Amino acid sequence: RPLSKLIALLPAAEPPPTFEELERNLSRSCLPVTLRQNASGSRIRALLQEGSATRAFDVEMNATDSVPRFLDFARLPGGAFDAALASLFFVSVSCKFGRDVLDSLHAQVRLLAALAPDAVVMLDVNAFHARTGDWMRDVACASVPPAPTSFFSIHSVFGEGPKRRETWLHTHGLHRMGSIELDIVGVRRRDAPALTELINNVARFFLDRGVPLPNTRFDAGTGLPLVWLPWEAALPHVDGTLGGAGGRDADHSGERGILLAPAEEAPERLEPPRCYVPLIEADPIFYVSPAETERMQKLARERLPSFLALQGRFAKNRKWDFHVKLGIASDGNDHGNAADGAEHLWFDVHEATAKSVDATLLNQPYFVTGLREGQRSTFDLRLLTDWSIDSPRGRYTPETVLQLERALINDRVPARTLLN
Repeated sequence: RPLSKLIALLPAAEPPPTFEELERNLSRSCLPVTLRQNASGSRIRALLQEGSATRAFDVEMNATDSVPRFLDFARLPGGAFDAALASLFFVSVSCKFGRDVLDSLHAQVRLLAALAPDAVVMLDVNAFHARTGDWMRDVACASVPPAPTSFFSIHSVFGEGPKRRETWLHTHGLHRMGSIELDIVGVRRRDAPALTELINNVARFFLDRGVPLPNTRFDAGTGLPLVWLPWEAALPHVDGTLGGAGGRDADHSGERGILLAPAEEAPERLEPPRCYVPLIEADPIFYVSPAETERMQKLARERLPSFLALQGRFAKNRKWDFHVKLGIASDGNDHGNAADGAEHLWFDVHEATAKSVDATLLNQPYFVTGLREGQRSTFDLRLLTDWSIDSPRGRYTPETVLQLERALINDRVPARTLLN
């Protein structure tokens, strides 16, 4: 696996920290970290002690003119984008992962946030992705790692001329996590959102269960059989499309697999998975591992106070919608979607407390016959596995709700006060 490298861009007026300043920053964070510097001062090693395990990281300080400008750099909000361009120095943390990939990535973010607490932007070198400093600090303050999708990106390459309606989707950042990078080629541009969702779920599947053998069927969800082939072997199945051999450099070759679907009329023939777009746009059942369900549940409960406060404040505002996902005991345990013996269903919230929720079921259950779509009842919040908020600013989840809270605070504070 390649090294995982995260970079914190420092504020424009901030010089690179000294070794002593790094130690002081760590002492304020209360992380159990020991810094070691070699005799020449050219190398700094950070040792993070968690339980009986010690994680080792390499720490670097340098000028930002050595930092590549990522493809997603321009997606930063205006203020963060300007701050990133003005930054002169950075602190970075690098490491290789073992089996506990998500915990290792979370530890890497927590260490970087402790070393550079005032960072304006975090760059994920492997994922070719830029995040705000606030995102880094939000992740660092949680006791639960963020979703695996936080640590890889999906890029879209759109065609030109006769191929202007085509798109090539591909990931960056999965290889360091023990997976292959994933591609989908030979699909229409308008299908990109649905197939991006498919890639996200296949990536999560591979990270949870390991990468299956090439040209071997696996199911990403109900009615979603797929295979993958090394990109060189897959190109004859999608000849003449974007993502061909002539359009790939070192960042888009190597250990990559192209996702393909067995043709319905001839399963031995493989084709791009565009046939699944209607199913994905409807209401698909993607398989989620017990480990990922548990992670989502823990973060949802950790940040439930934010959900409850916002629901209490905006419940009567028609521009806001509050939803919870509850794990309801299923009638049988012989289906792949509920390894924990529950079907995870979304409900529209009318009223909520720290212990219970008055809500209406949004979809017809597959495996719970005692409930029906549109049924309203009061449920125990010990069943909570996830929640979401739809607001005039967009959709927020336990991963992003702190961003919404900051935005609302800024709306209420006069600009002059913020400047002061």
